[in-house]
Amino acid sequence: MPMINKTHTPGSAIDWSALPLFQGLGGASIDRIQASARRRTYAAGEFIFREGDMSAGYFVLSGGMVRLYRANPEGRLHTLSLLRAPSAFNEVAAVDGETNPFNALSVTAVEAYVISHANMINLMAGERILMNNALQALAHLNRDYLERLEDMTFRTIPSRLAKLFLHESSYSDQFCETPSQLTQEEMAAILGTTREVVGRALRGLMNAGLLKKHGRYFYIADPDGLETLAETNDLPQNLTYVKTQET
Repeated sequence: MPMINKTHTPGSAIDWSALPLFQGLGGASIDRIQASARRRTYAAGEFIFREGDMSAGYFVLSGGMVRLYRANPEGRLHTLSLLRAPSAFNEVAAVDGETNPFNALSVTAVEAYVISHANMINLMAGERILMNNALQALAHLNRDYLERLEDMTFRTIPSRLAKLFLHESSYSDQFCETPSQLTQEEMAAILGTTREVVGRALRGLMNAGLLKKHGRYFYIADPDGLETLAETNDLPQNLTYVKTQET
């Protein structure tokens, strides 16, 4: 489905000064940011931008829900974030002007405001606070992905599920839905594994008394036990469940 080419200068729908990238900026600076942004709308299931295309700019989500993900050549998806307004994304490509590092897909109807790479560079050149905030945002992203890499390399699926359910630092500001509202397929896409492996791990965590299930949804039954699993990669010693080793 093609992008809806509906753009105009935004009004006051967003509290720009509340977004991390623009905190500390004065009224005149916020006015310049508003004047540099353009409003765009997308239908549910529409690509906002694609991985590998040249920078689509910096997106501020003012309405709806967006999935950020990458796909390998075989078509397997790895969800990076599920975002709901108000939130922002694509900082890296907006700053360096290179290709988008992931796909952005509208899960629902979406409204967003976009600042192009050129406009972002011009704004940063004239706003020291914005430059500092951008450096902090990029450093945060780097730490976040290093933590995720550590999870993928060293943690079992049950341990990564525990972190997801507890909304540890690597997930808390990245996902708008609590794990109990995610499908097993979505959990698998977030954790970089398969639905079958997630299903086995969930059953194991229920058998261990860490999770419980009502209908189709899973809920935390033992937060302390999940905390131990998330922090140590091991189940509490008083539990007998054998860890799932697949990744």
